[in-house]
Amino acid sequence: MSFIVGKTVATLWAPIFPKYVLLEPGDAVRGFVLVLVICALASTLAIRAALRVDPATAIGG
Repeated sequence: MSFIVGKTVATLWAPIFPKYVLLEPGDAVRGFVLVLVICALASTLAIRAALRVDPATAIGG
């Protein structure tokens, strides 16, 4: 979702800025895949860290 918002905002705000940046479809696809990989890795690391916590400690007992 964040990638779509970022791509849309960049496209709409492009005329405001003096420099022109060409984002080709291949670059957009690679960026999207990279965002998915980073999010999956971050989620995996967070889940692994959460699974290491003792449930009784997490609840406060």
